[in-house]
Amino acid sequence: MKRLIALGLTITLGFSSICALVLWESRNRDRDQARLAAVNLIASIGSDISRNFELYDLSLEAVVEGLRLPDLSTLSPRMRQMLLFDRAASAKDMGSIFVLDKAGTVIMDSRVETPRADNYAQSDFFKVHRGIESGGPFVSTPWRNADGEYLIAISRRLSNANGDFTGVVAVTLRLHYFKKMLDRLNVGSESSLILAREDGSIIMRAPYKADLIGVNVSTSAVFKRISEAPEGTFEMNAGLDGVKRMYAYQRIGELPLIVSYGQSLEAIYASWWHEAKIIGLLMLGLCATNVTLIVFLASTLKRRAKAEHDYAVMATIDSLTGLCNRRRFDEAIDLEWRRAQRREQSVAILMIDADLFKNFNDQFGHQAGDIALKALADCIAAGARRAGDLCCRFGGEEFAVLLPETSINDAMVVAENIQAAVASLRALQNGRPDSTPTLSIGVACLVPRTGLEPRDLIRAADGALYKAKAAGRNCCVAVPAQRVKADNLAA
Repeated sequence: MKRLIALGLTITLGFSSICALVLWESRNRDRDQARLAAVNLIASIGSDISRNFELYDLSLEAVVEGLRLPDLSTLSPRMRQMLLFDRAASAKDMGSIFVLDKAGTVIMDSRVETPRADNYAQSDFFKVHRGIESGGPFVSTPWRNADGEYLIAISRRLSNANGDFTGVVAVTLRLHYFKKMLDRLNVGSESSLILAREDGSIIMRAPYKADLIGVNVSTSAVFKRISEAPEGTFEMNAGLDGVKRMYAYQRIGELPLIVSYGQSLEAIYASWWHEAKIIGLLMLGLCATNVTLIVFLASTLKRRAKAEHDYAVMATIDSLTGLCNRRRFDEAIDLEWRRAQRREQSVAILMIDADLFKNFNDQFGHQAGDIALKALADCIAAGARRAGDLCCRFGGEEFAVLLPETSINDAMVVAENIQAAVASLRALQNGRPDSTPTLSIGVACLVPRTGLEPRDLIRAADGALYKAKAAGRNCCVAVPAQRVKADNLAA
């Protein structure tokens, strides 16, 4: 039964392990697919932004080349506008192109022939070109214009023939361009798609949050991880909202821009969790069913074993007296006889008969007779108390007691104890007419030898019983071992 339960539990655990392995592989597959989709997404965004920035830079280069033309200053403002700015490519959400002198003042503007004398000397895109000889391009941090619109500037350095700084040419770009691009992707409320400068300044974020535009996140753990390589993926809790995400990022070409996509792990595994719950519930149901069947089968087998044991006991127990029956006695005496023969030890037997029981039965009826037999059986069982002693109902009103490893004297003591118990019972009955009958007991004992059999011992005890009855009943008669041997060998 234990093996059956162990086998059933092993099968259940095996199915559960296989299910867990399949779910784990499915989870890894969803994660890998999400990572691949994120990498492809930011690659597509980066390609689109890079292509448009090339157009913006071409517009700047056209202006730089035009400013180098001789006699440009002799042209009328209208002609100068046409020469410098009509060659510039038009691009989505492009603002004005303006030229700054070395003091940061606007001297040309693509929108008007006579520009307003705004000064950008304190802007980052002016300062960086004034301090670095490289021609650019440079992408500024976002700012808001007078109309409340967010802009960035893409700029190039202007230098004379000696390489001295003479000013800056810049084109403005409305951040609405990036907002439209990212909003189309519908990344979800728990995910984040961010376009930032390489110094950590956020240019645009989806889902859109206006208060995050221009915020510098260079000190966050996520951005520090992003800064370690040009591209890659990792998982981490976001510093801005604390949501755990899978991040995929890359730098956009040669631009000082980084695009990163952080997918919420909850969103990535949402369908997997749904699938896992369904499969888990099914497996739980199957495991519960399997365990229930195992328990039921084990219980059934246990009840069957108990029933078989009970039947086996019933087959060896006398139903009236509760003592062993003749069948059990025959099995036991054969076993004890062979054991005693191997060990050269004595075996004793008591043959017991209820005195004048037929008269008792005829006078008081079978029901009273059954009660008397049960009382006598209790007295016999009380007299033979050792674990190896076997009391049985030999037949009708006759009983037998098997006493392994017992001498004739010890066997007589047991017989006397039994008679004493019956005497005590009769004393309690105060001489009633239906008092329990007395017992006559024959005792025999010997050490088994070749040529002797168990029936010889039984026959000797039975002979002693008849002598007890002939002696007036209610007494014990013993046959010495030597006499048993001599009588049986002679026979």
